[in-house]
Amino acid sequence: MASMNSSHASSAIFVADSHFHLQPDAAETRRRDRFVELCALAQSAGHLVLLGDIFDFWFDYRHFRLRGYEEVLQALDRVRAAGTNLHFVGGNHDIWAATYMQERYGCEIRPPHSLLSAGGRTVHLCHGDGLFKLDWAYGAFRTMVRARAGIALAKSLHPEILFALSTWLSGRSRCATRDEAQVIESRAAAWLARSAQATGGDMAGWDLMVIGHVHHGFSVRSDGRTLAALPGWLDTLGYGVLVDGHWRQLDFDRDPAPDLSPGA
Repeated sequence: MASMNSSHASSAIFVADSHFHLQPDAAETRRRDRFVELCALAQSAGHLVLLGDIFDFWFDYRHFRLRGYEEVLQALDRVRAAGTNLHFVGGNHDIWAATYMQERYGCEIRPPHSLLSAGGRTVHLCHGDGLFKLDWAYGAFRTMVRARAGIALAKSLHPEILFALSTWLSGRSRCATRDEAQVIESRAAAWLARSAQATGGDMAGWDLMVIGHVHHGFSVRSDGRTLAALPGWLDTLGYGVLVDGHWRQLDFDRDPAPDLSPGA
């Protein structure tokens, strides 16, 4: 494996919720092509963090892998070859891709919550599903994708049935309305305030938490900690950049490409 870009080790790029399909339509093809461009930018970063639901459906069967995603996977090949550290946090749609990502890109198998030292900060990584709200339909699916019994059940289903279930739930992934956004931000602020009161344990010591899943970009702060939610790449081509401890959320279409050099 290539060594990390030492000159840009203090920079990291974060992206979530692209929800790429196996058979993209014209609009998704454009989003995919822009994602490939983001990967080209990430070749100059120290870290690229894929924060879940990059793929709308993924299941590692024993004897075959579903065809698709080749342009995305090859773009990630080039990121790794450039020496950028790749990190993958499985979302509710692609948690099963974790083993494949480890084998192909050397990504660490991460629990739902984990810490990463990158970009001059200690970052708490979490896809964000179930963090603020859990409805019954999603709760059932989340249990299935993360529990051993659920995985065994999924393996017993025909791939087309599992794919249909995932596609149905995918229709629930969309940008938050204005009212929903206010509720999400309020719940996030309350969660962050409670977390600031907790001390000790393996998850102590972080000062920035980055999540996806909510399809609404925002950040809240409490007691020296920041919780930042990424807008979904599916919705706005939004992503996050961390350089020398400075966090920014950008739009890949509207904002100039960031300078990832130390001291920028």
